[in-house]
Amino acid sequence: MNKTKIYLIGIGFKPLEDEVKEILLKVPYILCFNKTLELFKKKYPIYKKISNKIKTFRNISKFIKFISQKISQNEEIAVLASGDPLYFSIGQNLISAFGKEIIKTFPDLSSLQKACSLINENWWEMPSVSFHGKPFNLQKLLQKLFLFKKIAILTDSKNNPSFIAKELSKIDFKENIKVFVFEKLGLEDEKLIEGNLEKIINMNFEEPNLVILKLEDELDGIIFGLKETEIIHKKGMITKDEVRAIAIHKLRLPKEGILWDIGAGSGSISIECAKINPNLEIYAIEKDEKSCKIILENLKKFRVFNVKIIHKPAEEVLYELPQPNRVFIGGSGKRLFQILEFLVTLKKLEIIVLSAISLDTFYTAINFLERYKFKIDISQITVNRVEKLGSNNVLKALNPIFIIRAER
Repeated sequence: MNKTKIYLIGIGFKPLEDEVKEILLKVPYILCFNKTLELFKKKYPIYKKISNKIKTFRNISKFIKFISQKISQNEEIAVLASGDPLYFSIGQNLISAFGKEIIKTFPDLSSLQKACSLINENWWEMPSVSFHGKPFNLQKLLQKLFLFKKIAILTDSKNNPSFIAKELSKIDFKENIKVFVFEKLGLEDEKLIEGNLEKIINMNFEEPNLVILKLEDELDGIIFGLKETEIIHKKGMITKDEVRAIAIHKLRLPKEGILWDIGAGSGSISIECAKINPNLEIYAIEKDEKSCKIILENLKKFRVFNVKIIHKPAEEVLYELPQPNRVFIGGSGKRLFQILEFLVTLKKLEIIVLSAISLDTFYTAINFLERYKFKIDISQITVNRVEKLGSNNVLKALNPIFIIRAER
């Protein structure tokens, strides 16, 4: 027995399949949005035979409500969508509202596939972000661009190619970004415009359009394992490579969430965590002005965009910040008790990791966290590095350090 009630049909680039034509002729209702109807009229002769069954909508909630009423009466519905209905389109709304079981999809090419064919790029390697009907998010865009070196952007009248280029022109390395704008894909007057940000800022573009950015950048693709010598820092004021690796491991970084790096110093923990997971929102909290400037230099150097620098003593600012899922404490300026006293009140906080050189810090942390029933695990790290002394290789010991993880 056929369970299908909704036929989700992509249009725009390919001729309609015979099965799709039969569906359009048999169903009592064909639904779409106004712009999709304009496209369908222009490209498909079958429109004249079925125009009396087409119903257009402007409002997604009314669209869903109409479908719900008709399928409750055991009616079948065809829905027209441009391109691939499952690529940032109506498909996900329908699946969320009605489930997958009663929907059958007939995709056309996606706008991304069509655009990539015009510039001979592999579409399956290119991430996408949609600002169509959504607020523009420069941080999200830059994270993906610097991670993948290219990105496709779905635009709208507000978040248009000129606006996007203008926002991107505010960053460093803007000269390394190449822009491709694809106007009216699939129509007779489709057009490809390419250029740098400055060129695109000063142009107007017809809708619909899609943007592809390419980053022509020689920065290496290292995600984890930055060396102390690569990270700008004040002498001695950096979490050593080996300690940093263990501390980040102990944090068990989530797929998404918020990390506070308290006493951020050079920002090495923040930067490595940001590169490992660009979806994290990271706050590098540091009271020293010079250190904050160094963190900023490092963020620019390593193209990190999901770290916010907070130039204040931790105990004065924590209550103003969004609640974290993870906290790393690399320095507390003798305010550890006060900081921990606040942290234990945070319901979203799951893991705290501290580094401690002094026994005073060690005992303060352990005694406090055990009192609040955290599960504690403690490691002492002693690193010996081989150095040259004349013609000999000798071991040079670094200060032993405690890494304390407290988990709820």
